[in-house]
Amino acid sequence: MDVKRLQLWKDRHATMLSNDLIKTIIEDGGGMVRELSNTNKYGGRVNAHPLFYFLGKGSSVAEDANHDLYNNANLLYTLGGNFFCFPNFGPPHSYNNTNLPPHGFTANGLWNVVKYGTDGETGATWLLSTLIGVGDYPYIANKIEMLLPNHPVLYSSVTIENPSDNPIIANAAWHNTTGSPFLESGCIINLAAKEFVTVEKGSEFDSTGRLAMGATFDDLTKAPLRSGGTCDIEQVPGMIGFTDLISGKIPSENKLGWASVINPAQQMVYFTFFPGPSAVEEDEIPLTFNNLWMQYGGRKFTPWALYEGGTDHTFCLGVENSIGYYASGLAESVKQGNLLGSPTTVTIKPHSRRVQRYATAFTDYEQVKMGSGIQSVEQVVEGIVLKRGKYWAFIESDSTFHFLKELEKKVLN
Repeated sequence: MDVKRLQLWKDRHATMLSNDLIKTIIEDGGGMVRELSNTNKYGGRVNAHPLFYFLGKGSSVAEDANHDLYNNANLLYTLGGNFFCFPNFGPPHSYNNTNLPPHGFTANGLWNVVKYGTDGETGATWLLSTLIGVGDYPYIANKIEMLLPNHPVLYSSVTIENPSDNPIIANAAWHNTTGSPFLESGCIINLAAKEFVTVEKGSEFDSTGRLAMGATFDDLTKAPLRSGGTCDIEQVPGMIGFTDLISGKIPSENKLGWASVINPAQQMVYFTFFPGPSAVEEDEIPLTFNNLWMQYGGRKFTPWALYEGGTDHTFCLGVENSIGYYASGLAESVKQGNLLGSPTTVTIKPHSRRVQRYATAFTDYEQVKMGSGIQSVEQVVEGIVLKRGKYWAFIESDSTFHFLKELEKKVLN
């Protein structure tokens, strides 16, 4: 078990947490999880998260001579493999007298590292950092990242405190993104959601997508196309020249929310999990949707391409989990109120706090048949079992977040 501070580039710092299985690097800026790596069956270490070719190395996009490439968007300049979005999940806009940056202040601000260390009781390595809201969003965010011995899992919690006399209405999301060398053609996607909807007309995907707009469906292998007919989006096709987004409603009876990407060739699985709708407690921030951002070559503009109208060089897959109206932003989420019958915002009452607990696992598995995908997921005392017929894969983990809750009591007090 190890925890240490790193300088990635000039004026850019991060924290490295590791155990005997996984290693993660979390940058202070935006809380970007740049690396979540494990060893594959060949013994090589693989990072599940993409290191985007256009990743900026300076202190900010405003000070970079190439800022036009990024359309002056700092989020694109610092984009990482996973980060927490609050209070906005979507494009920049103004709401409630406040200018909201893309995917919120938490994805764009500088997280202040308060302390880090190793817990003597559990052996966990951990990091505590904070971020303060602005304007009409005067929240205090405390974020904990934790690794446990022998668990191939990064555990995260974000506690949002509202010290004001007014309620905070917000989106919340974890923006998990898988990329090469883990992600490749033939990977299999599975989600907790059973009911799906494609983005509506008028979004950023109008000119990039192949899927029908505003269409509902209940099978990832039969997603509706704009040209008619259906296509299989459960299997990652590779660079096909399209970029699409869908949202899926997590069933209200689920005790566990989850999303999975399996690489059959490497026999590895990237698996996110969090409290499902029926298990969310009153002081928790729920995540009600699985989202798939399928970045397969449809963005023929910078920085995804080298020039406007050029070749999209960016291949990645977002398996995001959220409470929001698609990824259309807070104002639209408030206006619409629900999607597929589930709420699109969360409210933090005055002088109260709510917490979001989340986990990202990355590990190998033994049974080759699991490479065809997950049919069901079971929580057991020792962790999580992924099932396909008589075959299974086991992820040793704290699926009820007991140890994360105990650590919160120690480090937040």
